[in-house]
Amino acid sequence: MTGMKRVLALVAGLTMAVSCARAPVPPGETLRYRMPEDPTALDPFRAGDDNSLVYINQVFDGLVEYVPGTLDVRPAVAESWTVSRDSLTYTFKLRRGVRFHNGREVVAEDVVYSVRRALSKSSLSEKHAFLAMLSGAGDFASDKSTELPGVAATGPDTVVFTLAYPYDSFLTVLAGEAGSILPKEVYEDPAKGYLTHPVGCGPYRFESWEPRVSIVLTRAADYWKRPAADPSTAAIDRIEFRFIYDSNTALEEYRTGGVDFTQEIPPGQREKALRELPGDLHSATRFSILYVGFNHHSRPFKDRLLRRALLHAIDMDFIVKVLGEGKDRVAAGMIPPGMMGHDPHRAAPAYDPNLASRLIAEAGFPGGKGLPPIVYRTNETTAFAQITDRILADLSRIGLKVVHKTSDFGAFLASLTSLKTEPTAFALYRMTWFADWPDPDGYLPAQFATGAVANFGLYHNESLDRIFEEARRERDTERRAAMYRDADTILMDDAAFIPIYWYGQDVLLKPRFTGLKLGPLGVFGIAWDEVRVKGVKG
Repeated sequence: MTGMKRVLALVAGLTMAVSCARAPVPPGETLRYRMPEDPTALDPFRAGDDNSLVYINQVFDGLVEYVPGTLDVRPAVAESWTVSRDSLTYTFKLRRGVRFHNGREVVAEDVVYSVRRALSKSSLSEKHAFLAMLSGAGDFASDKSTELPGVAATGPDTVVFTLAYPYDSFLTVLAGEAGSILPKEVYEDPAKGYLTHPVGCGPYRFESWEPRVSIVLTRAADYWKRPAADPSTAAIDRIEFRFIYDSNTALEEYRTGGVDFTQEIPPGQREKALRELPGDLHSATRFSILYVGFNHHSRPFKDRLLRRALLHAIDMDFIVKVLGEGKDRVAAGMIPPGMMGHDPHRAAPAYDPNLASRLIAEAGFPGGKGLPPIVYRTNETTAFAQITDRILADLSRIGLKVVHKTSDFGAFLASLTSLKTEPTAFALYRMTWFADWPDPDGYLPAQFATGAVANFGLYHNESLDRIFEEARRERDTERRAAMYRDADTILMDDAAFIPIYWYGQDVLLKPRFTGLKLGPLGVFGIAWDEVRVKGVKG
């Protein structure tokens, strides 16, 4: 998740681009999809949260994509690719006939433009770290050079990427939002109409956005991918995203037919849903964590003893087993199960309020005396509100006075970003972090490397920075995994954050929809164009 400001600019300057677009598919089968609130951004290079990526992954395509439900990569806009023996050069051959939603054919220069935009300061992109392995990326992103030797079009349908060092996860980076291909004529619009009317070459084209009400996508009539050839089913022609903030209201809408899909079961209703809706419930693990972050520049939490005290003050077992009804797993570190570097033998911090109290006393604040009120910043959902209440109660038991400040999602992200300029604004924050690509290099450094874009807590550890730099270039898989385990150990020993749980994911989908495949990168990666509707003619 990266900090974004909510953007509701006027859709200006797109008349020419949209006027030549192919007619959308006439309304047919509709998926009514519950989302809690508006997206923070619809620009693929300025978005990094679930509320935004849900749309971006439907509107935009890249050269490659994930096989649904897996971490394997397959061709998308590129029909094929080759990799040089030294693993530094990737040559992609583009499919002919792939079109943007404004009707123009995608060519190799569009890929070059998109990569340059993803690395450009002027575009306000937050994807610099995603493409840092490209030759010349650092100088280009920092405006030291206008040249970017890491990407070039050698023909209308051929793109060559040159890496500064071998990076085995390069294809998975391109399979995510950082690999999105954009039409220059739309994204150079000075009125920036693309902020509220994105144009890509993905399976669904953007139709409308009514803030706080809905977003509508319709299936692109000339999408390059052939639909499944099952005559007893039909494709989803229209996705209507309804904004329903409260998860209890969303579940009631699901039960009464107002929505077909919801990605959140309200607290206390999971077991009931398992019993009553077994054919509707889909579950999977996810490369994601919920944790409490420290502002390491705030006066209290510069002290490691005090940070360690909070590690033992919060009852994670209660949060997971009682409040979450077992959906998630108590986290013992940052790296989740299934990802390189995960240590299955590391134990989670024990809930021990007596130890926490002793550590607070050692830090010079017996019973919390002498500590100023601690501001804890969050955004809230029904489930998060229960977790917050428990955390506040646990911290109160050891003498801490905590002031809770909450806001909507966009304002919360803006507040996190503001810590870099106002480092005393608050001392604690709740964070949900998911892997942008299935590699620890796309997971740990973004949050804890010095100066990283999502290092909201301003953490600094030179030993950790060195590990990140060395591990990124290490080719030996076992050695690389060991380096990331060491990095996770450093974070835990330094009490750099408070792990709460690694996410499981539950979703409800009406049984008439078939072919849903959940993967470990989250619901925003669902290939809805490959989900079919049973009992109708395709």
